[in-house]
Amino acid sequence: MACIWMKLCPLLLSLVCVSADECLTASIGKTVQIPCFVKTNESLKAENISVEWTTSEGLIIHSFVTGKDDLTNQDSRFKGRTQLFSSGVSRGDLSLSLLNVSVDDEGTFKCSYYDSSIGDDNSRDLSKHCLQVADHYSVPIVYGPPAGLNKSEVNFTCKSMGGHPEPKVRWSVNNKPLEDSRRVTTTPSRDSRGRYNVTSVLTVNVTRDVSVTCTVENERLREQRTSAEIQYRINDHESVQDHANATNVVIKVVVMGLLIVGFVALILWIKKTCQSHARPGNNNANQGRINNEQDEAQSSKPKIHLDVTVLHQSLEALQYKLI
Repeated sequence: MACIWMKLCPLLLSLVCVSADECLTASIGKTVQIPCFVKTNESLKAENISVEWTTSEGLIIHSFVTGKDDLTNQDSRFKGRTQLFSSGVSRGDLSLSLLNVSVDDEGTFKCSYYDSSIGDDNSRDLSKHCLQVADHYSVPIVYGPPAGLNKSEVNFTCKSMGGHPEPKVRWSVNNKPLEDSRRVTTTPSRDSRGRYNVTSVLTVNVTRDVSVTCTVENERLREQRTSAEIQYRINDHESVQDHANATNVVIKVVVMGLLIVGFVALILWIKKTCQSHARPGNNNANQGRINNEQDEAQSSKPKIHLDVTVLHQSLEALQYKLI
């Protein structure tokens, strides 16, 4: 801050310190102190002091007249958000407190001072400060493609929220900065308080394993925030598909085995049934009944053979579908 001798007052032996143009940085929703001082060797009387804070457009931010606030002509956007402490005036502290800073507050703040005890009707410009607004971005989060996705081109999405001003977004692929900006689409949006939310999508041609990170840079705060590393492994996705194929093969083999066992058991049961019907009797009294049973068995054999043939054909058709 450059101090310039403005006037030496014989009564107060005061020096007025005029600041050069410089920018202050304030966070959205916070309070910022905008400095303004009169350098004096004696205590000032508040009832002799008038202070006016204005914008570069001449809008009144805050007025302090002969020892008390006078907010009659205060611009509406600053109402209820400014303070100038009378207790500091006697020490030459005319600094302004601006509460609940918003994006609309960006601009130039000028402090003017008048001391009626000097007998000079002209006010003096003590300081002029540029106010800029900034806010921190959240640590970016990167979302990779879903597991099992079998594509040669995949997307990674980076999200960060709540910052100001609009950031720069940079990607790194396999620990190397991405140079092809055509692969990146970045979309900013703003919330009700003017803060930025940013979404950036990176498209990558996958020919081998890939790891990516996303960095969000706030130049005004000289701040960079980088996401955790996200990895996309081709082998992992191939192994998922191989595992699924192997599972299908096992299921088919088990089903075929069960069908074969069932078929063999059915043939053995039919054979045993046929043999029991063909066994001879022990006396003539039962011979007629046995002969009748044998005739019935003989007449039923073609039907049993037909049923077995149909079952065999059905089994072969099912086996073909499973394979």
